Amino acid sequence: MTIINNNVRETFADTVTKVGLEDSNLICIVSDISHFRLQKLASERPKQYLNLGVCENSIVNVAAGLASLGKIPVIHTFASFLIDRSFEQIKISFGYHKLPVNIIVIGSGIEYAFHGVTHHSYSDASMIKSIENSLVFNPGSTHEFSELFRKNYNNGKINLFRATNQPHNYKGILDKKITAGNGIEIKKGDQGTIFCSGGDLATALEFCSTYPDLEIQVIYFHTLKTLDEEIIISSVQKTKKFITLDHQSIYGGLHQDILYVLSKNKIFNFICDEISLGNKFSREYGTYAEQNYRNGFSSENLFNKFKSLMA
Repeated sequence: MTIINNNVRETFADTVTKVGLEDSNLICIVSDISHFRLQKLASERPKQYLNLGVCENSIVNVAAGLASLGKIPVIHTFASFLIDRSFEQIKISFGYHKLPVNIIVIGSGIEYAFHGVTHHSYSDASMIKSIENSLVFNPGSTHEFSELFRKNYNNGKINLFRATNQPHNYKGILDKKITAGNGIEIKKGDQGTIFCSGGDLATALEFCSTYPDLEIQVIYFHTLKTLDEEIIISSVQKTKKFITLDHQSIYGGLHQDILYVLSKNKIFNFICDEISLGNKFSREYGTYAEQNYRNGFSSENLFNKFKSLMA
C-alpha cells in the first residue's frame, strides 16, 4: 500500500482561504482555534474573517445572521464545543429557518484523547444528521476535503465537515471519484465487508495487509449523510457478512445507518458486527493509539470478529 501524508486538520485552512479569495460571500468565523492558519484570508479579506474567541454559541448566531443576508458562513472550532454545546442554536437558527452554513470541526470522536473527555465528541455527526437539510462529510485526506468543500460549500445546506488529524494516508484515493454521497470500493472481496469512513480506512487496510488470505471487501465513505445505499446493498448481498468501523457512538452511527438502509430495502439475509465508541465515556487519558487499543480499533479485533462471523 502506497501512502501519502494528508493531515486535514493541518491544511483545511488553505482550501477555505483559496475559496474565500475567489468568493466574496464566504465569511469564516473561528473560536481562536486555527486563527494563525487563516491569517492570509484575514489579511487579504478582513471583511471575510472573524475571530470571536471562545464564544461558540455566539459564533453560531452571528453566522446565522450573516446567512440571512445572503452570505456563506464557515464556522470552526472543536466539535465538542461547536456541536455538543451549541446544538440548539444550530438546530433552530439554521435548521428551523432553513439557512445554509459550513461547520468545520476538529476533535470528532476521541481524536484529542490527550485532552480528556471534555474534548471528546461521540455524537457530533449523528446530531447534525438529525437536522433537516444537512449533509455530513468525514474526509480522511486533504484531497477529499478540498474536493468536497469546493463542490458543496455553496449548496444551500447545513454542511458538517469533520477535519481529522488522523488521516488514512491511502494514496489510491487520488484516483477515486469524490462527490457528495458516493461510496468507494477500496478493495474487492467476497468473504465479508468492512464498511468504514475517514481515518478508519487505515485500520481496514492494515487488517487486509495483515491477513491477506481473507478475501474481505473494503467499502469507504467520505460522506456519512447521505450514505451511498446502492453500494451498501450490492456489497451485503454479495458477501452476507459485514463489520463497521466507526469512531462514533453506536447510537446514530454508521452501523445503525447501514442497518436502516438494509431494513428499508427488505434485505435481511446477513450477519454483522461493529467496532465503535459504543455507549461509554473514554475516561482514561492517553494517546489516540492507546485509546484505539482500548476501544478495539485494531487488526486483531477485526480478525476475531470476522472469525466469529464465519464460524
